[in-house]
Amino acid sequence: MWAVTRFTGSQSNRILLVELGSDAASLNQAVQANGNTDREGIAHNIQMVKRNTYMDFVFVLLYWMTFVGLAYLAGMLGQRLLAFCSSASMTAAALADLLENHSILTAMSFRNFTDAVAVDISEYSQAKWAFFYLGIFLLGLAMALNRRTSQLRRITGSVFLAAGAFGIVGISRCRISFDFAAAMLNVGMFLTSAALLMTLWKIYHSLKELSHIDNAHHAHLHA
Repeated sequence: MWAVTRFTGSQSNRILLVELGSDAASLNQAVQANGNTDREGIAHNIQMVKRNTYMDFVFVLLYWMTFVGLAYLAGMLGQRLLAFCSSASMTAAALADLLENHSILTAMSFRNFTDAVAVDISEYSQAKWAFFYLGIFLLGLAMALNRRTSQLRRITGSVFLAAGAFGIVGISRCRISFDFAAAMLNVGMFLTSAALLMTLWKIYHSLKELSHIDNAHHAHLHA
């Protein structure tokens, strides 16, 4: 999403600042361009925030389906309670994300930001990130504790565990230090991406092994 949202100015972590900033000043900082007098740049940045938010509706569906699917698979292999709790947390995160997006679009439609709309966004955002990383942590726990799966799956579960831990620590400190929270959330997202890549690698090799077994079976039948 960030690849198609080109902001004007040098402010970093704009979307997180919109999400976790709890006052009008944070929203103004998030859309700031080349100074407060650059009205055209500010208007452009507001449009970029809106574009990012509209695209996020699709992303919500994608990550919900991905992690609920992984939790279902983890439940089929064992640790059903942890897998169910992970799915429930991801569902709560997705619902909070939708409410957060609605609040962001409402805020960006105002000529002047207010503390009230900023607080609404922040509350939904904190709930979203808390449930999201809790779901990641529980998914990792379900995978790491399952001794009936391969070592790679358990290692992937450990990476999910670490990602969830970083994210939970980050969101729990967002009121104390935004920079620290943003760094922890970004580390958590990086580890989550790494774990997803490891999952894809395992799925690829599993499908390759199944294809090899199937070919061997057909060769045996025609022998």
